Amino acid sequence: MKDTIMNKTIYIPTTVDQILVPHEMFQKAKSRIEAHLLAAQNYQEPICIAVIGESRTGKSRLLEHITKPYPKQRNSEGAVVPVLIIRTPSKPTVKGLVEVMLREIGDPLWFKRGSENEKTEQLYTLLKKAKTHTVIIDEFQHFYDKVSHKVQHYLSDWLKIFVDRSGLMLIVAGLPNCMAVINQNEQLRGRFLAPIRMPRFDWGNEGSQAEFIACLESFQQGLRRYDLPALDSDEMAFRFYCATGGLIGYVAKILHQACLNAQMDDKLSITLDDLARAYEESVWIDEMTSIMNPFWIDFDTNPTAYLLGEVQLIGTASPEVSKPRASRSKSKNKMTAAEVLSL
Repeated sequence: MKDTIMNKTIYIPTTVDQILVPHEMFQKAKSRIEAHLLAAQNYQEPICIAVIGESRTGKSRLLEHITKPYPKQRNSEGAVVPVLIIRTPSKPTVKGLVEVMLREIGDPLWFKRGSENEKTEQLYTLLKKAKTHTVIIDEFQHFYDKVSHKVQHYLSDWLKIFVDRSGLMLIVAGLPNCMAVINQNEQLRGRFLAPIRMPRFDWGNEGSQAEFIACLESFQQGLRRYDLPALDSDEMAFRFYCATGGLIGYVAKILHQACLNAQMDDKLSITLDDLARAYEESVWIDEMTSIMNPFWIDFDTNPTAYLLGEVQLIGTASPEVSKPRASRSKSKNKMTAAEVLSL
């Protein structure tokens, strides 16, 4: 895939994105889900699996990869949707979730008026017609209200009934706090297998460190048209670890930006300075962070305990700053009613 901007041929939008980095956790998760997908049509009871991990750990890439063998098709009888995949709305309701599912399965009237029950019945009908055997719900953490710290129980109860009545395999994916949705609904929890966890890489763990370096090697192989520093060297790998906190999605973002910059500059060489620029342009940095640009030449690549601790915070949400309430203390110069009456 290519595009042309100011007479420059740009190949980047797909170059990095198409590189599959099959690290150990990815492969284990993929194999486990694929085994159930193959057998889903013959199960007597529906199987439910949760894919849990921080943002940028590869959950969406995993879902994208396992659904490739099950594309939407159309025959003489209509649409065939073996695997229906949706994203949870940011503030989901049962009716809103059903409408998203109707839209993705191809119902042209998904937005028309109708009660929650009417739309749910329509969904069951279309799922059967479309020969759907698996439903995947991404961004499952939206079932949990992070403001009130409460699970939307009506929504989770509806999902439990949906699984039972449809008999379909269910895969949900989301941030770690979505576990509360499953844990706080006893009947729903009983339908889920042990969760699949997609952790960030940990430099302090020898095996995890080796996996991270292997991922960088895969990226280097996929980007061999560029003259890059040795990404799998201990020094460069540590620089990337400090830039990304072990989140593979951030590695892809930095390399994507570096390659895009190289294309726009009409060059195939990417230096340490180029990676420093790409890091500053592609990764959101909290103003409170104490880590300097890991690709600067004078960055200290000594893995101290303090540095590793700070790096683990990359990709996590900053704590909200609560404003202190205005004091209602009475002025020392103002007399109380009792004091006035005593005069």
